[in-house]
Amino acid sequence: MNRRRSPSLFLNLAPCLIIILTCRAGQNMGDKSQLTTNAHDLQEAANLQARLSEYNDQARSSPSAAKGGGDGVIPSVSIDDGAYKYVLVTACEPSSNKTRKFVYSRRNASYHRNVAEQLIPQLEGQGYRDIRITGGGRILRDDEEKKVHIFGYSYGFGRANHALAKDVVQQSANYQGYTVTWSNDGY
Repeated sequence: MNRRRSPSLFLNLAPCLIIILTCRAGQNMGDKSQLTTNAHDLQEAANLQARLSEYNDQARSSPSAAKGGGDGVIPSVSIDDGAYKYVLVTACEPSSNKTRKFVYSRRNASYHRNVAEQLIPQLEGQGYRDIRITGGGRILRDDEEKKVHIFGYSYGFGRANHALAKDVVQQSANYQGYTVTWSNDGY
């Protein structure tokens, strides 16, 4: 006996498979640190990059436009304890042409842009120029084991140069004595 399966059987099962796959993919959604990205976040990341590009163009054409009002020192590294999204940002110091690099993560950042949105206004306020979000990923800070691990990528800003981020963290006085590692594995 030659039994042929009806194509309608597969069509009837398709919604079940979609539901199962959706549930499996979203099983960690209760933990906001596990959020990936969506079209709105990608658009907001692009808007932030466009705003930065405009700010940088104005600062180049009119150096007085980028003069900041504060003398506060912005730390090169700010990493919350735990595993969170991070961004790598470069910017030109207001009083020189020296480029500084910044590695920032935040516990409550749902998306990489949320981390950048906290740092960028500080840099602009201090008069930094040529501010660029060069990429992102995840960063794990474990104070008990005195280690920092940098990995993954950002959908909105691309993969950061983790080797460069590692160097920035190692140069920070706050992380002397920590083992700092990186890999391109993971999200």
